[in-house]
Amino acid sequence: MDILTAVEAASTPADLQALMENVVQDFGFGGYAYHKYNPADGDIEYFGQWPDEWLKRYDENHYVDIDPVAERLLRSVTPFTWREALLDRPVNAPERLVMNEARDFGITDGAEIPIHEAGFGLATLSVFSSDPNAFQEAWKHNRHEFHLFSLYFHEKYSRLEPEPATVPEPHLTKRERECLVLTSRGNTAWEIGNILSISERTAKQHLTSAARKLGSYSKHHAVVKAILTRLILP
Repeated sequence: MDILTAVEAASTPADLQALMENVVQDFGFGGYAYHKYNPADGDIEYFGQWPDEWLKRYDENHYVDIDPVAERLLRSVTPFTWREALLDRPVNAPERLVMNEARDFGITDGAEIPIHEAGFGLATLSVFSSDPNAFQEAWKHNRHEFHLFSLYFHEKYSRLEPEPATVPEPHLTKRERECLVLTSRGNTAWEIGNILSISERTAKQHLTSAARKLGSYSKHHAVVKAILTRLILP
């Protein structure tokens, strides 16, 4: 049975997870992680093989706000490696902290499969390894087939999950929209405060409020969703 036929034959989410583990191993990757964002309640569903200690560190330190991979997957529709997400980052950039700390947990190299749905829906499949050379070799030979498998996997998993609720269009204040626009142009909260003659704390509050209204898990995600829904123009 080929892997796409196996996806269609799966009857439960547990079947799909077991299939994913086998496919990842057969393709030569060290592990995987699946994240599915639910815009109805802002929750992120996760299952996979990230070490528990790394999940805790990532969450406690709010690394999603500086993770270059998280930022790029919001803007990309094609697979990319983590190395590619770091190409334009300075050596001492804080974004590199995430990748450097991941190595302490055996996650030294990886790649991302962004999956964008209609509306606000978003998911991503990550594959990774503790051996960068082995990962690059596996990615070189299997990335196209794994990309196709990931799309089928996500579509089937979504069909097996309950139908999400309809998300009403959020109302953003003028100041919230201004802060999002300035963020999209690369300004920090401190710089936004100077531009708008407000405090850095107030700028952060506007960004947090906008992200909450948009059901976003980071300011970068809020910016992308606001742009895609024409709530702001960058």
